[in-house]
Amino acid sequence: MRMQSLASIVVATILSLGVVAAVPASAHKEHTDFITNAEYIKGHLEQAAANKQSGNIEMAIAHAAHPIDEVFALMEGPLSEPSPKRAADLKAALENLPNSIESDTAQVVSQKVSDTTAMLDEAVKVFAGNESEELTTKAGVISGLLETAAGEYEDGVMGGKVVEMIEYQDSITFIARAKAIFNSIKAELPENGADELAELFSNLDSQTKAMASLEEVKTAIGGITHEFEEMLELESGKEEKLDGWGYIDRIKELLDKSVAEYKEGNSKEAKALAVEAYLDNYEFIESDIAQENRELMEKIEIDMRVELVQMIDAGKPAAEVESHVDGIKTDLETARAVVTPEFPLAAVVLASVAATILAGLFYTRRKGGLAPF
Repeated sequence: MRMQSLASIVVATILSLGVVAAVPASAHKEHTDFITNAEYIKGHLEQAAANKQSGNIEMAIAHAAHPIDEVFALMEGPLSEPSPKRAADLKAALENLPNSIESDTAQVVSQKVSDTTAMLDEAVKVFAGNESEELTTKAGVISGLLETAAGEYEDGVMGGKVVEMIEYQDSITFIARAKAIFNSIKAELPENGADELAELFSNLDSQTKAMASLEEVKTAIGGITHEFEEMLELESGKEEKLDGWGYIDRIKELLDKSVAEYKEGNSKEAKALAVEAYLDNYEFIESDIAQENRELMEKIEIDMRVELVQMIDAGKPAAEVESHVDGIKTDLETARAVVTPEFPLAAVVLASVAATILAGLFYTRRKGGLAPF
């Protein structure tokens, strides 16, 4: 599952609607990220129930397991501060669901999903308060969901065919969650803009159902994001995109921070950093590594996504955790050779040398009385 570094909408005054954001930008981003993670979980739970209903038990279990394996660690710490009991109860519900998918009836699974969704809604209200209802926040959540949906679609569809069903379903359900949020605020938006957004969402649904090209899907998603920014007079607050080497450097930094927190006895923080390293960073370079060395890509994924998290949960000695992280970092350096930055160093050096040579030739010609190029 791919979950990009979540889109952050900068707090601004919404002149046309008369709504004023009154929280610092950092707090706004933290709240937006928390709510977006809750929406990811809702999407997975909905897919778990749908797959159970259709008899696809394996896929239902996979979707039910994703929230507790990959997402909740990013919410647990922030939620535990204002409400430790809610955090514990939500964690227990998410842990229980994948273990009961096979034995429970479809109706019971559906009820558990509904109950857990209600718990997520309560968690959002406790953590984000009234800000969770603001248009700026909801626009940011929609943007984050759609951005991640594009990444999942890239992994799930190739050449007009579904190649990875779980990623394709992730894409579909995240788009559905974004559309549901849009429908909940549609009446508050200017009529013309709301109608245009409805059409864009409809086109996006048609494209994903028809397994259209990634470029078409990204164009539709970009149109929705741009329309929100323009309509609500918001600035784009997206983080600067990293190239392949940048992601590797960030992953190593997050892993080092995870080890440091673990040594201090902060296992929750250590786990959250480990999850962030994989979920918000490694997933964006997996496909590049796989093209050259699938075995290495899968080894790094398992070592980071599964084994490191399990070691932290099991309370393994800090020296063992650090040694395991060192192994991941070594493999990442091996992968660096096939994950080229947007402007590879060699190309930059070559361009610089070429410019120097051309400048020298130009100067020589002028000095010798020859016509310039």
